[in-house]
Amino acid sequence: MKEIFTTSDKVCCIADLHIGVHQNSTSWHDTALQWAHWLVDELKRHNIKDIFILGDVYHYRDEVAVNTISIVNHILTIWKDFNIVMIVGNHDAYYKDKPDINSLSILDGKNNITVIEKPTTSIIHGKKLTFLPWGSNVNAFTKTDILFGHLEIESFKMNSFKLCDKGTKTSDLLSKAKLIFTGHFHLRDERQYDNGTIVYVGNPYEMDFGDTGSSKGYYILDITKQTYAFYENNISPKHKKITLTELQRIDNKHYAEYITKNIIKLIVDQKTSPDQIDATIKKLSTYNPFSLTVDYSFYDDTINIDEQNYDASGVDLQKTIEEFVGVLDISNKQDVISYCTELYKRAEST
Repeated sequence: MKEIFTTSDKVCCIADLHIGVHQNSTSWHDTALQWAHWLVDELKRHNIKDIFILGDVYHYRDEVAVNTISIVNHILTIWKDFNIVMIVGNHDAYYKDKPDINSLSILDGKNNITVIEKPTTSIIHGKKLTFLPWGSNVNAFTKTDILFGHLEIESFKMNSFKLCDKGTKTSDLLSKAKLIFTGHFHLRDERQYDNGTIVYVGNPYEMDFGDTGSSKGYYILDITKQTYAFYENNISPKHKKITLTELQRIDNKHYAEYITKNIIKLIVDQKTSPDQIDATIKKLSTYNPFSLTVDYSFYDDTINIDEQNYDASGVDLQKTIEEFVGVLDISNKQDVISYCTELYKRAEST
């Protein structure tokens, strides 16, 4: 069994980097690199020399693109002066329910990296710490002081619109540890119970519109005192939706603050000409958004089903397909997205 160590009793906890997200996009690779540099400056400011990554370094579980491997190697070079402990997450594991074959294995030989691919317990600074990778049996270990994992816990938000209703029970986990730090769900959450605390650290920066409104960043955990603090990421792109009506109310001097380097979705909610929309897009583009897309919501697109009206206005079905499949725990997401998109385009053309 691997012996885990830290150089200090204070460690940085992060999770769900998902390097390679959005089809191994170069823009998102650059976002990850910018964040990695920022994190180094932050941790040096706090004199932190250890990083715990609680799963999902990579995004695609079935295959990892060469450019994504290169970016991860670049990030780890940036972090070469830190002692790093990585837990295998579900996106790092080839199989859906066990972590033994995983993409992190190629990193395990680096001097400053320890990859946890089976349940591991170590005594660190006088405290018993247990590390659980994806697929571990949470009932198979004895009581511990702090539990680190990549866990699916009942009643926590899986994303902005769905609660987990079939995961591990909080009572089962808190009977094993009084403090639990975990990755997996991307919405940061801290819950205190009578018999302990559970912290979902969340992803380090926004990755889709489901992350809107959820603060992103990193935690510093004091192992000895079993206390922690959250520090917000204020440099990565934010996802922002704005209607044309709202945009018209914003003073020009605030455009840059709202738009520059952010992911903008403009929703056309009033009748206007194509020329006016084009002019608005050109104006917004001068403020250098990370990306800019347009949705329309002013059409009277209603469908009569069983004598009830269902409003379908403003729904971007192709984007909805991508976002829905994106949160599924399946290995062939891109194939499913492509197949569903093709069906949608066929239906649209008939």
